[in-house]
Amino acid sequence: MRGRAAEAAGVLALAAIVTVVMAAFVLRAPSERVFGAETMGRHHDPFTVMAQFGRPLTFNAYSQPVTDITGKLLAHLSSPVAGYNWLVLLTFPLSAAAAYLLGRHLALSRAAAALAAMAYAFSPFHLAQAAYHPHVAQTQWVPLYLLALWRCLDAASPAAVALLAAATMAVTLSNFYAGLIVAVVTPAAVAAYWMTSPADSRSTRRLAITAGTLLIIAACGVAYASTVIVDRSAVAFPRAELFSYSAKWWSYLVPPVSNPLLGDTAQRVWAAFDVRDGLLENQVSLGWGVVALGLIAIAVWVRHPRASPGARVPVLVVVAMTALLCSLSPERTVGAFTFVRPSALMYYIAPMFRSYARFGVVVQLMAALLAGIGVDYLRRKGSWRARIAGFVLVALAAVEYTVPPSALWRDVLPTTAHRWVVRQDHRVPVPVLDCTPLNLESESVQWLTGHRVALLGGTITDCSEPNFPGKAAANGHTHVLVRRDTADGQWFAEHPAPDGLRLAASFDDALVFAITAGTPPVYTAAMRGFYPRERNPDWTWRWAGGYAAWTIVSTSVEPIVATLGVELSAFHRARRVEARLDGRPVQTLVVDPPRRIYRIGPLTMSPGDHDLVFYSVDPPTVASHAIANGDTRPLSFAVGAWSWTVGADRP
Repeated sequence: MRGRAAEAAGVLALAAIVTVVMAAFVLRAPSERVFGAETMGRHHDPFTVMAQFGRPLTFNAYSQPVTDITGKLLAHLSSPVAGYNWLVLLTFPLSAAAAYLLGRHLALSRAAAALAAMAYAFSPFHLAQAAYHPHVAQTQWVPLYLLALWRCLDAASPAAVALLAAATMAVTLSNFYAGLIVAVVTPAAVAAYWMTSPADSRSTRRLAITAGTLLIIAACGVAYASTVIVDRSAVAFPRAELFSYSAKWWSYLVPPVSNPLLGDTAQRVWAAFDVRDGLLENQVSLGWGVVALGLIAIAVWVRHPRASPGARVPVLVVVAMTALLCSLSPERTVGAFTFVRPSALMYYIAPMFRSYARFGVVVQLMAALLAGIGVDYLRRKGSWRARIAGFVLVALAAVEYTVPPSALWRDVLPTTAHRWVVRQDHRVPVPVLDCTPLNLESESVQWLTGHRVALLGGTITDCSEPNFPGKAAANGHTHVLVRRDTADGQWFAEHPAPDGLRLAASFDDALVFAITAGTPPVYTAAMRGFYPRERNPDWTWRWAGGYAAWTIVSTSVEPIVATLGVELSAFHRARRVEARLDGRPVQTLVVDPPRRIYRIGPLTMSPGDHDLVFYSVDPPTVASHAIANGDTRPLSFAVGAWSWTVGADRP
């Protein structure tokens, strides 16, 4: 046992070295960068977990304490971002050590078990999940569970039973998906292992003890789940999503999208099949080198079924096929026939799970172990042809699994401009306004920048709105950050900066402007009843239906008289538009379809907020009824640019 532990420690050390090399760019700044290739863009999942690690420890129905507590401890010792990175990076050497111990238990040689362990630890599945899902990335517990399970079948001692119970709790409480996965594959794993054991070593007593232990653990798990999940439908995913987040059978043969040589080809394959939302989950590539070595192991078993370690080939094949079938979508229709798959039953029992492609972790583990057996056979055969074939296939697997370290990191902040803002320290007053709506994907920007950056929301929802610089200044902003890949970014890139903004910094992915405008005496603070802004090369506008309103603010300490010049365009025909200030009619305009400036006022306003309502006297027209463009919005008039002119300090 001590020898096995020493061997596992050696494999752990080797995997740790590979991990350090792989994560070199992250380790340079672990609190500013996050590990993994950004195959799905800036998804909120990793940043939500980072924020969770930075908050006090709490438990709820979604808590996965083995991972959550570890992550919080690591975050406490460093920072939420660094703690997240350490949590993910530790899974690679730990997964290698656990898979090595399982391989040795199955009688693989030290070299073959080490190769299988490294293939499992650095598999495309693990690398893909590590980039976004730190809980799913805890792959070390799956081989440890199977090791405990099969050891208990071999010798159901109190220690073996205790290890099985501990491994079951660890795999389930580290990641609920892993708990589901091992629960589903366990019957196949037990049956196949017991049936392939030598007849004289099969023990009904050990089988009964193992099964009884599993049933007790399962009963405890069901009891716990029933107390925290009272209504399954409340946490259920729509059944239609299962088809996006399940694997395709051929997913296991498509190269990973992060591979430097084959990634572009893989991207074209996924694009051809319109796989988008489920792209991450479908990164379950086994690699042709691993598949070929596994097929060699199976072929050798067919010829020599009792030779060690090939005697366990059927176990690995049965478990792999069980997991593969469970990873597929609930059903597949071919012609007039619909084939129902295991995930349909699993969804009926546990509708809170949808990403069945994650069963691929077991397929990967079994494939790696089969490949190890194939390596053992080729090495032991002794012929130079067999050894060359083994070397070539191992090299092919390495090429298929390799991702350059430069591709395995990204900044926790979305653009270079955000990082520039953070590094300006006191030289850029806060908060800088990021012209991006506040949503689940973007909310992490605020706490990741120490609240030096604010997002659109409240009264500021549009950075291309007329007179925006003055409005931003009135709300306390000194700088504006515009991402180039947004509609606002494209507008700013194609047009001169509006008056009141001065370019402060330019980057490939964003622009930063300093606000030079002062707080205006009157400005439009909010717009209600308008459709989202539209643009063409000449102007921007917002359509209104029959009723729309502005909240305008007089910042003067005394009453003022102001005149509004507003660019209007009627839809389809001339329309009468009545302007009302704080409920009082002040003017009725006849607005023509060609856009032009209309004058409203003079308007007398006391300090503070006022409502300016635009009411279309003529009813709006559904766009598609007038011009047959498929637009079902009822439209009356469009508002383009505007300006306020203060005629006097006093009315």
